[in-house]
Amino acid sequence: MFACGRVVFLVVVTFLRTVQASTDAAPCVAMETCLLPCRFSPGGDLVVHWYQEKTKHNVHSFYHDRNQLGAQDPSFRGRTALFQDQISRGNASLRLTGVTIQDQGLYKCYTGTNERTMEVFNHLQVNAPVRRVDIQQAEDSITCSSEGIYPQPGLTWSTRPPSNRSLWSPTVQQTAQQLFSISSSVTNPAADLDYICTVSGGGTKRTTTWARPTSINGSESGTTIPCASLPAPHTSLTWRFNHSHTILKQNGSSSKVSDGWTQHVEISTESTDLTLKDLSSAQEGIYTCELSNSEETYVANTFLRVQTSPETRKRNRKMKWKPRVGQRRKNP
Repeated sequence: MFACGRVVFLVVVTFLRTVQASTDAAPCVAMETCLLPCRFSPGGDLVVHWYQEKTKHNVHSFYHDRNQLGAQDPSFRGRTALFQDQISRGNASLRLTGVTIQDQGLYKCYTGTNERTMEVFNHLQVNAPVRRVDIQQAEDSITCSSEGIYPQPGLTWSTRPPSNRSLWSPTVQQTAQQLFSISSSVTNPAADLDYICTVSGGGTKRTTTWARPTSINGSESGTTIPCASLPAPHTSLTWRFNHSHTILKQNGSSSKVSDGWTQHVEISTESTDLTLKDLSSAQEGIYTCELSNSEETYVANTFLRVQTSPETRKRNRKMKWKPRVGQRRKNP
């Protein structure tokens, strides 16, 4: 009689539980740094993979207690980082620098430990705000323009006082980087109106006012050319001569006068007006004030006519008269 023994093998199978979550990152600004959050339950043998869903590109990987970037897509090279000191505490958030419009879309953060796996989805939205609105004057037109905006911006004109003038529709163009530029021109602007151009896009809006041109008379000893005041404190002030030569730049409490103008400008950080001294016909021309704060810009053009004294005019006439060699000056 034989005894029959049975050996029973006990196989224990552990099923890893996968948890999914989604979150929307705050809108990111183009060319700045963006944070994509990813939290997980800490555990051993941690693996972290970040993927861009629309392309399936590897954005960043971490395992064996260090970054693993061999499979990283070249478009993300040098632009990604994890918070190394917080990974062990369950933070696998991704810091992405130099954000571009092409970076938009859905991202997946995969984390795996010896206890569970987790997938967190982030939708990255990129905006490029309106940073500046320029108004340039040509012979018979003024042109409003702005660039580097996303998504597609809009542009509107208005006047002060209000008028019934028909204003041109804007022209919109897009660059290879998917950023937009926009412009619009007004031909034969009325001399008795201020023109106001507003550009909106990227969650922001900026306005530039082109004030009607004015003229003033100044003496040789000096004069003050008025600018304007804005509702909110201004952040920058620039004065130019004949549209192209910078006279003064002011940012906050610091002011800088260009070479060639130091003997003619009296600096004041308490006023936006330009105070000039020791003038001659060489300083006669168009003075442009450009005043800005966080939301708007004011541009004013003033023609300065320098009135010379009789003594100066007499001296200038003498300097212009140069006798030829051998020529005697007649007695009066």
